[in-house]
Amino acid sequence: MKARRENRIDLLRGLCLLLIFIGNAEYSFSESFRNARGFSDASEIFVVLAGISAVLAYVRRGEGPSFLRPWRRAGRLYSVHMLLFACKALAAGALIALSSPYALPLDMDGFWADPLGHLPGVLTLSYLPYNLDILPMYMVLLLVAPFAMWLAMRSPSALAVASTALWLMAGVGHLNLPNSANALGVWFFDPISWQVLLVIGIVLGLRMKEGRTMLPYHPIAFWAAALFCIVAVPFAYLAYFEMIETPFGAHYHQVVSKTNVGPLRLINVAALLYVAWNLSWVEKAADSPAFALLRDAGRHSLAVFATGIALSNLCAAVMKVHPDLPLAPQILSMIVGCGLLLALARILENRRKSTSDRKSLEGSAGIVAA
Repeated sequence: MKARRENRIDLLRGLCLLLIFIGNAEYSFSESFRNARGFSDASEIFVVLAGISAVLAYVRRGEGPSFLRPWRRAGRLYSVHMLLFACKALAAGALIALSSPYALPLDMDGFWADPLGHLPGVLTLSYLPYNLDILPMYMVLLLVAPFAMWLAMRSPSALAVASTALWLMAGVGHLNLPNSANALGVWFFDPISWQVLLVIGIVLGLRMKEGRTMLPYHPIAFWAAALFCIVAVPFAYLAYFEMIETPFGAHYHQVVSKTNVGPLRLINVAALLYVAWNLSWVEKAADSPAFALLRDAGRHSLAVFATGIALSNLCAAVMKVHPDLPLAPQILSMIVGCGLLLALARILENRRKSTSDRKSLEGSAGIVAA
């Protein structure tokens, strides 16, 4: 008998995708919007949920994890990344030829200054322009995911220790992959650090796979996590805009680092997920028809994410050329963008259901004929 799908994962993933689009669109309120969620944002939660989903998709009970399926998925991500890069490069090239002010915000002028020289870097993922650096990070994580799942099935504690040690070394020693497309010369999303989020998801996913409660409710843990999330919002907001002095002084940027998943960011992710998972209304919303579009987005995350990246690049270019754009068209753009993403998700879900129904009918017809 096929296990019931956990709709909370799809719901939260769908919500994360919309939040990622809004954050990357660089609206005048995007920065405040990101910091209004505390020390972390939707990207980190999405990776934890991806780890959970990886276990549910690639591990069979009584067997080890599949290696080929996540690697094939990583190959598909590589193809989508190359498609996004090509689209962005061609759009920027056309705008540069037209001397359009919209060319510069696309961050591809460096590529077109020496396209053949940068091509090897593009193909080897060592040339990642702004807003095209998330899929490569996840692709690297998928390549190592089978090994992490294999170890987790034998010793979750050993995996946790190894992952934490690697996370610490990457943060303290600034271990990262090269990226010649930005001034820092490294990936903005350091996979050596971000693997800790995937591992958290893998450990939680195995609990779910084994039929155990993924995040068991405990009142003290719940209210402590909720309190942390509530306090983190004004603290992160005021600290980002330098309205208060933090107790971490000059080290504050390290403890909230997005590149290296700083400690406060990591704690905030865990707290947010624990609270969200244990809220009864989230569980009810996950099964409600009213939130079906969000679930569809979470279920078809790659297509929705890639489209969101394309749309956010477009919006960001407009905002950089017109920084004083009135709030009303910005909000309208946000609503239209989210609507397009949800419409795409519904189209893909209807197609999936249609294909599934057709296969069921063909199977029934074969049984009857036999």
